[in-house]
Amino acid sequence: MTWHERLGPPSEQDKLDRAFADNRAALLRYLRSRVGGAEEARDIAQETYLRLMRVADADMIERPDAYVFKVAANLAGEFLLKRGTSLETVDLDALVDTGADGDGSAAARHMEHRMCLSKIDEMLDDMAPLYKSILLLRKRDGFSQAEIAERLGISIHTVKIYLKRALARLRAEWTE
Repeated sequence: MTWHERLGPPSEQDKLDRAFADNRAALLRYLRSRVGGAEEARDIAQETYLRLMRVADADMIERPDAYVFKVAANLAGEFLLKRGTSLETVDLDALVDTGADGDGSAAARHMEHRMCLSKIDEMLDDMAPLYKSILLLRKRDGFSQAEIAERLGISIHTVKIYLKRALARLRAEWTE
């Protein structure tokens, strides 16, 4: 008799626990790509697990794997929001009043970064949905080509081809 037979069918909470364990590596990659650091990613993953264990009505969750990533994404968003508000900001009025350069180069870099992100968003919006999904899953979320193929229900070969095409299109549009 296996331990499953002794304990009975897995509870809904067990399904969340298993979904977290099964997706831990992919979750850490995803979080690392969102927050930029391995330590922060591990902290957010741990908080994700703690939140999952506090779910009162786990039987209401139809897709535990997706729920794990949604909780983690929300926590990563909160982390980035907190980190963003704690960063030093440049007082543009003070720069104008004094004429001092201060951290003007940082402000210029920030503005340039925002413009680049805006251009990338526009290019992604013009991209075919499947190309866009594959590109974002790979580059933003850190999934392997095999994981993308499995999630989207397509072959790994198709993922490779579409990823190449999407990247080539972005490069071509970027240089225009």
